[in-house]
Amino acid sequence: MKKITILLLTLFVSFMFTACNSNSMVFSEMKGICNDIEKNFDKYTVEEFEKLTEQFSELEKKLEAKELTSEEKKELAKIKGRYYGVFTKGAIKSTKEEIKKFTEGLGSVVEGFIEGVK
Repeated sequence: MKKITILLLTLFVSFMFTACNSNSMVFSEMKGICNDIEKNFDKYTVEEFEKLTEQFSELEKKLEAKELTSEEKKELAKIKGRYYGVFTKGAIKSTKEEIKKFTEGLGSVVEGFIEGVK
């Protein structure tokens, strides 16, 4: 009986370690996506963003399907916040660049418009 108890306890501890380790790997993947977007935002196509968003969502669902500790819940919330922040920062930067390009050519547009209505 003692051997069975020790065996079951060993299996339980192994399972718990694997589960925690698995969560850590998912957190690392999510952080990696955030880092990648932060470094390469301006190089991605819309399709690539959609793929990254899908990957991030799948990882998020994996974690939310498990029973997370309060610390893991905080970590997940922090990573999600960072993801949305990085994504928003990149979108703002991209929009600013597009507005700058537009305003640089605006003088010519106005000039052409005025010539067109004369």
